[in-house]
Amino acid sequence: MRIGVELAVKATVNELVEYLKLYDSHGFDRVWIPDSNISLWEMWTVATLAATHTKRVRIGVGVSSPYHRSPAVIAQAAATLDRLSGGRIDLTVGRGGREFLKSIGADGDDAGVEEAIGILRGLLKGGTVSAKGAVFKFDEVSLRVKAAQERVPIYIAAMSERWMESAARCADGVHVYTSNPKLLTKAKKWATASGRGDFAIITTLGYVEPEEVRVWWVTNFGKNYNLQQLCGREVGKASYEELAEELVFTDRFSLLNQVDRLERLGVDELMIAYRRPEDLPTIAELVRSI
Repeated sequence: MRIGVELAVKATVNELVEYLKLYDSHGFDRVWIPDSNISLWEMWTVATLAATHTKRVRIGVGVSSPYHRSPAVIAQAAATLDRLSGGRIDLTVGRGGREFLKSIGADGDDAGVEEAIGILRGLLKGGTVSAKGAVFKFDEVSLRVKAAQERVPIYIAAMSERWMESAARCADGVHVYTSNPKLLTKAKKWATASGRGDFAIITTLGYVEPEEVRVWWVTNFGKNYNLQQLCGREVGKASYEELAEELVFTDRFSLLNQVDRLERLGVDELMIAYRRPEDLPTIAELVRSI
């Protein structure tokens, strides 16, 4: 199973540069660059820093929404970065947070996610794209740059089974949260339905310190209606201890247990989220120890 780390959204860009310089040496398979309105930096800027300061690891970009970044803009940025990195870019797309999208006047029909993936596929290969969808209408659009890879992997972020089904139709994999067996069994069902042997299941766990921040992080996910439905329970029914067992690890022993569970459930990649930039070396040491 591959293991990657999502860069801390609360770290400054200057702090991230120093950690990226050492990232390859930590032994991770991927660095993930989140597209978040609470980050202290902009996603494509930091993804470029990752491409220039690493040589080996793959670079995951997103979750990015096609509602506030046009698929044409995403494609041009991704193709440029794929060439700069020597073909190491993967994308994750999703509809994005509805409240944030509404606040900036960019909310849209859910159909736009699948439409965007079709557009991205064509543009990244260097093709000319026309589309007459419910959300996007492209009239013979092309770019002057194409990706280095023949096929840039594109994943869908899924906080409901509907998005897992969507990923099975048009994406290269699904990006979810937790090590909850019911949720991951559903993801595996849709991976099988995709008919693709290389359809990837990626899930996220947190190494979140200090304890009070970890409690907030776990409790916040426990309030997410769609996530808890995927886990087979109602919001507010699970104890903190039950949620924490599925969402975080705190030491070598708990990480080992999580990895063992994920491998048994058919997960292809673990993405580790964290908050404090100084925790990255600690995470690397824990990963090396298992």
